Amino acid sequence: MWFLFLAVASFLAFPSIMLLLWLADTLEARDSRSRQKLSLESGFDVLSIEQAFEPIFGPLWEAPIHALQLIEAGGKHGIPVSRLRPVFDQAASRFPEIYDGHGFEPWVQFLEDCGLVAWSGQSIRLTRDGREFLEYRFTTEALAQA
Repeated sequence: MWFLFLAVASFLAFPSIMLLLWLADTLEARDSRSRQKLSLESGFDVLSIEQAFEPIFGPLWEAPIHALQLIEAGGKHGIPVSRLRPVFDQAASRFPEIYDGHGFEPWVQFLEDCGLVAWSGQSIRLTRDGREFLEYRFTTEALAQA
């Protein structure tokens, strides 16, 4: 009797496992395509918001975070985009392998594509998501250091 039960369970489990593997592969491929599309559009394919919270990638996010803090200091009206140029230039000289071939405008566009800033003409301001990102990042960083 147990043999029959195990045989039926195995027969039903195998297609279920195969279906789940196919679903995982499909979702991973879709995620990979969307990341590739975003990286081709922005040019900064080595940066993601998730990496800002990982100590290994932290130095790569120093410039964007400094830029977000500078924009935050401008209040709800933001600051002129040109005030971010020194932050970009410093990051480009520190990490030439990342910024090589990418200019200032794609870098600012990357911040906007991430939903952290709103860029309109010559001014840039922090979005609600950008403020929450800074708040959460520094709250979790402070807790980790305590």
